[in-house]
Amino acid sequence: MQNCELCGSGIRGEPQAVNIDGGIFRVCNSCAHLGTPARLPGRPNRSQFSRSGGFQQRVGASGRTPSAPSTTTGTSRPSARPGSNPPSATFEEQQVELTTDYAKVIKEAREMHGLSQEELGMKINEKPSVIHHLENGSMKPSDVLARKLEHFLKIQLFVPTEEIEGQS
Repeated sequence: MQNCELCGSGIRGEPQAVNIDGGIFRVCNSCAHLGTPARLPGRPNRSQFSRSGGFQQRVGASGRTPSAPSTTTGTSRPSARPGSNPPSATFEEQQVELTTDYAKVIKEAREMHGLSQEELGMKINEKPSVIHHLENGSMKPSDVLARKLEHFLKIQLFVPTEEIEGQS
């Protein structure tokens, strides 16, 4: 069984791929509303693949295809030139690194939310000892754990590489 990359709970059935702040995450149905639907590189969406073996065009309630610009969000995507491929849901990998003061950032954000280490651990499905080691700097978070903390605590742990070089 696969775990949700946001809340950590077990995913029953097919995980949902969503874009949250430029990152593609595999999440459970409960967390899927936190981002916008995205395609995993190299894998077609099951809903776009018909039983006859070919792709089918999905049309939403508004009568538009998913690639048509939406006016309900207030932002519209530029239309593609005729004959060009539609924009891809994959993103270029931005050069980012974990900030050097991650321990302080995590601790201050947890305290601002009024949570104990135990409570934060329960909310993001991690042991309290992991939170303790992160906050005292004896353990660096994995990319997945750092993204979970960023999302839950509304903080930024990954910064562009240039900013890291400027901190040293």
